[in-house]
Amino acid sequence: MISRVVLAVLIGASFSFSQSPTPTPQTVPAKQYFIAIFSKGPAWDETKPANEQIGFREHSDNLRRLRADKRIPIGGRYADKGMVIVEAKNKDEAQTLFASDGMVVNKTFTLELHAFQPFYKGSLE
Repeated sequence: MISRVVLAVLIGASFSFSQSPTPTPQTVPAKQYFIAIFSKGPAWDETKPANEQIGFREHSDNLRRLRADKRIPIGGRYADKGMVIVEAKNKDEAQTLFASDGMVVNKTFTLELHAFQPFYKGSLE
């Protein structure tokens, strides 16, 4: 009788050790993107090309830094506007990415921010 009890305990123990706990899935927060649209602002000087506008160097440096930090997956110009898509936790953080941008600060550009939700997997990655 004792051997049956010992055998049952050993079988139960080996069974419990052989099963690994069910892993809990780790949720990775979805990336959030915002479209930043730059338009000519009230300080834009129509007599000068873009690279001679007030704050152009600081604006270029800011975009270069954001690209180096992998915060801008894509950007470009269309019509007389510029557009970049930035990765940020929320709209407030997206706004701070351009808070010191020379052309925005000096009102050479106006800035519009819009939430952007890509629906094709891999469209920005």
